[in-house]
Formats: sequence, structure tokens, C-alpha cells
Amino acid sequence: MEATRKPPAKPAAKAPAKPAAKAPAKAPAKAPAKPAPKASAVAVTRRPAAKKPARAAAPAALSPAEREELVRLAAYFRAEQRGFAPGREWEDWLVAEAEVSARVDAAPEPAPRKTPARKAGKAPKA
Repeated sequence: MEATRKPPAKPAAKAPAKPAAKAPAKAPAKAPAKPAPKASAVAVTRRPAAKKPARAAAPAALSPAEREELVRLAAYFRAEQRGFAPGREWEDWLVAEAEVSARVDAAPEPAPRKTPARKAGKAPKA
């Protein structure tokens, strides 16, 4: 019975393997000057930038002591400008109070609007 069997198929003939070429000699690897930082040290989470308000917030109300100190300083500088000549201390104080009130009680000015940049080469409209 064995004579009736076909011999197993031969595998496809492979090309003879070429001898491996020698790799060129590698230069010794240089050690890095500084070791690379660890991944955990590099990973920094950033928060998104906070949006700026459209205009400045109103300044916080001054306490009476803070307001008096501002008036005192303003009166001193007024007296200094006139050479500390005697006889006008009340006037210096009252003008200083008016200046401080005007500056503190004044509403903040709105921020200036940004104008779009003009493209180069175009003349402005007249």
C-alpha cells in the first residue's frame, strides 16, 4: 500500500543564504552631559490663562483712616510746593480733601478700544 501513496510535496527551493556582512564599527556612544529629567519631573499641568475683565474693577472703598492719610499726604506736598510758608494750612488741607475725593470717587475710565492693525500696502481711507 505504501507504493500507491504520492511522496509529499517538496517545499519551494530557497536561495542560499548570503553570509551576513559585517557591520561597520560603531563609534563609542558619548554619555550625555546631563542625565535626562524623569518624566514625572517634566510633566507640568498648566491652567488656562484667566480672562481679563473688559474694564478695570472699581477700587475698593477706603476706610476713613486710609482716606485721612491720603489727605494728609496731599496737604503736606501742597505745603512743600509753597515752601511751608505759614498761614495757609487750612487751605492746603481743604484743597487736598477735594483732590482725594475727586480721585477716589471718580468712576474708572473705560479701557481704550484696540483698533485693528492695518494691512501693509493699503492706504488709509480718506
